[in-house]
Amino acid sequence: MPKQFWVIGAEYRDVSFEELIEGTSRVYGPYGDYDEARSIWRERSLESRFEAAKRYTIVSNAEQAKPRA
Repeated sequence: MPKQFWVIGAEYRDVSFEELIEGTSRVYGPYGDYDEARSIWRERSLESRFEAAKRYTIVSNAEQAKPRA
């Protein structure tokens, strides 16, 4: 499977970023390359720059581990 990237984010109760506000999580993607995901991340981050308790990040699918013999 080719590597894919997603932009995920949500609004948190406060800037400790420990507790999500229910119903605010968002997922964008998948994107075929990091640069495309970074472009979306930048858009979302700039849109919410005055909302200190919102945070977005880029994640990718993990390579599947090969079973040990």
